Amino acid sequence: MALPGFLRLPVSEDRELMAQQKRLYPAVFVDQTSAMLLGLVNVAVTGTISSAALAGVGQVNTINNVIVYFFNNYAMGGNVMVAQNIGAGNPKGVKKSASQSLVLGLLFSLMVTAVIFLGRVPLLYALYGAAEADVMRYSIEYFTISVLATPMWFVYYQCVGVFRSAGDTRTPMKIGILMNAINIVLSYLFVIIMDLGPAGAGYSMIAAVSAAAVMGLVKIFSPTSRVCIRGEFSFRLEGDIVSKTLSVGIPAGIENLMFNGGKVLLQVFLSTMGTTVISAYQVCNSIISVTQLPLQSYSVLVVTLVGQAAGTGSKEKTRSTAEHMMRTGRKGAFISMIFKTLLCYPIALCFSRDIAVVNTAVTMFLIEVIFMPFWADSFMLPNVFRSTRDVKITLVVGSISMWVVRVFGAYVLGVLLGLKGHGIMLAMCIDWIVRVFFFVRRFKGDKWLEKIGESK
Repeated sequence: MALPGFLRLPVSEDRELMAQQKRLYPAVFVDQTSAMLLGLVNVAVTGTISSAALAGVGQVNTINNVIVYFFNNYAMGGNVMVAQNIGAGNPKGVKKSASQSLVLGLLFSLMVTAVIFLGRVPLLYALYGAAEADVMRYSIEYFTISVLATPMWFVYYQCVGVFRSAGDTRTPMKIGILMNAINIVLSYLFVIIMDLGPAGAGYSMIAAVSAAAVMGLVKIFSPTSRVCIRGEFSFRLEGDIVSKTLSVGIPAGIENLMFNGGKVLLQVFLSTMGTTVISAYQVCNSIISVTQLPLQSYSVLVVTLVGQAAGTGSKEKTRSTAEHMMRTGRKGAFISMIFKTLLCYPIALCFSRDIAVVNTAVTMFLIEVIFMPFWADSFMLPNVFRSTRDVKITLVVGSISMWVVRVFGAYVLGVLLGLKGHGIMLAMCIDWIVRVFFFVRRFKGDKWLEKIGESK
């Protein structure tokens, strides 16, 4: 039975592109689902303890996301270079790019982890000191353990990103599934059976991520891997490869640091609004994570497919690939509005049984649903630009819009005008619109294609 026209996704005349999408997307979706579930399981199990535990873990997850996604975006530098070298038919360049980015990022992540761990308690009180005593106690307990997973998160993201960029999506999928199986079993054991509270969620998470990182390293050094770096691995850094990797990784990491750093400040605003609003905001973000998975997975695929097209040196192929993927993303965002509306309440009940929290979370989430037509251009176009190493536009526009529109707007709407969590969500959506205005103008021009061919 054929789907109605408004539910059908665009079709490209490029049969190879359509075949790649069909082959790669299911595994990317499972991989992204696995990574997302790790955080959601912790939210769900702590929600069974109390609203204070849920709020405490939610506050820390906001900080953890700043750290983890910084290194995820930093890893994108190496992943883009891998994809472009694949497209250019340069297997030695693939291995060198993967090896160099892994060494550099691991050293950097270890240093960052040490600094944050030593300053964890002052940091939490500086950000969330206005929160209730129980919320702060749970936050400190969870953060002390979870922050130690940062280097392992980097290794995991770097390895699976390299596999995806090389067209191997099965390996990340398998690693992600095993990581979640470990986390679910240990979370149930530590939190429910052994009653260790948020600390138990921290223990299960760090064990699961460490196992995933080890599996990724074993595979990337295996002769059977599509990207085996054993012959090229060295702790000696090469200037040319490092500079190209950092030219994407550092701006992408800083942009994400600005973006998620702004979210931490939003959490500071929330800490003055009471436990119900704090918990509702965490539940709302959890609903967004679940319902956004199909689109988020497709956005991840942009780096692989547009990056490989850029590696061929053809600007026409790169543009046509990006335009098709953007059309698909925009249509997918429109379709998602239907399913988001239908599923939000049942999903909210999975994270909290407090009806006041659930109702507040759902009404906050519906604000996001209304603005979904702007999502693809706001979040997929930056990946298009990064795939061609055009990173300045995303860094400048993303950072300024985040702080001027989303953070200041949240303060005005949420704090000064008293709209609380609903005001924060509205400011977020206005930020999308501002980003779209600048990104679409860039996409219509040719500047984002200027560096194509340099990877050869």
